[in-house]
Amino acid sequence: MERTHYRVIAVGGGPAGISLAVECIEMGIPKEDILVLEKGEVVIKAIQQFYPDKKMTLANYKSLPTETSGHIPKFPDLTKQETVVYFQEIIDRYQFDYRLNSEVFKVVPRSDGLVSVWVNQKELTADCVAIGIGILGRPNKPEYKLPIKLRDQILFDLTSIPVKSGKILVVGGGDTSSEYCQILVQENCQVSLCYRGTEFHRMMDVNRTAVEKLEQCKQLRVLKGTDITTIEDAGGKPKVIFKGDLPPEEFDRVIFSIGGTTPVNFLKTAGIEFDEKSWPKMGAEGQTNVPGVYLTGDLAVSKTGGSIITAYNSCYRTAKKICEHLAARKSSRAL
Repeated sequence: MERTHYRVIAVGGGPAGISLAVECIEMGIPKEDILVLEKGEVVIKAIQQFYPDKKMTLANYKSLPTETSGHIPKFPDLTKQETVVYFQEIIDRYQFDYRLNSEVFKVVPRSDGLVSVWVNQKELTADCVAIGIGILGRPNKPEYKLPIKLRDQILFDLTSIPVKSGKILVVGGGDTSSEYCQILVQENCQVSLCYRGTEFHRMMDVNRTAVEKLEQCKQLRVLKGTDITTIEDAGGKPKVIFKGDLPPEEFDRVIFSIGGTTPVNFLKTAGIEFDEKSWPKMGAEGQTNVPGVYLTGDLAVSKTGGSIITAYNSCYRTAKKICEHLAARKSSRAL
């Protein structure tokens, strides 16, 4: 008979889900009682999808903490492919159930104190559920409608369709937009960077410096303080209509890099309360108002996300709280 109940289910198979499983095992929870659900068809799909091959995964990302609190050693700077191998080796070493093609549609508390996790139209239950859905998997899209016929010309990552040449507009003002520009310049593309702000406050120094150098060398055109009204289909090419005095311009491709979205409706369906800043309420260990439901990874940090190491550390704290929760449930059943 197919198993339907676990002590711990991690929703999201990225660094948070993987490190939560490791910490729970190291704290004494049998690996057989832990399930990690990855919606993609490959390990850590978000990194494989949204990270270009030349993008590094950094330990010192955005100057966030670089020291780990738990049982996983400090994360080294790795290439994209090295990162995939690194996490696959962790999964192989600890041998917990890491299930691909398992998108979770909803998480809901039950009256018996368990938590239901609906995945692929089947109900699983758990004593504890840790939601570690990153913001990468839900990229922000502009408010204006995009021409349906231009789906191969208007992109939200640099991996789904290879971009090796042409006139390219990158939209955004963060680290990913800078990295996209650097990679596209190396591919001999004619690159413009459009950002509605006047300064790149959200970029790490290294990426801001790279943009400035490319602009000085005339390898990159930077359009600060520039916003877009809409994008039209100009015979199979995106025609960008800018706000203000900048004339409309055609590009071969437009690549949006404007951040990701917190899965608000998904979390609210679980009964999780939000604060006045539209961010889920949680304790220091990631516990929400719903008994047995925890938030880890990016959701435990901020709207702008965290790093692999902040995911490690949040999962170490959450795993300790989960162990306490499981011990309390065992004691209550024994009474």
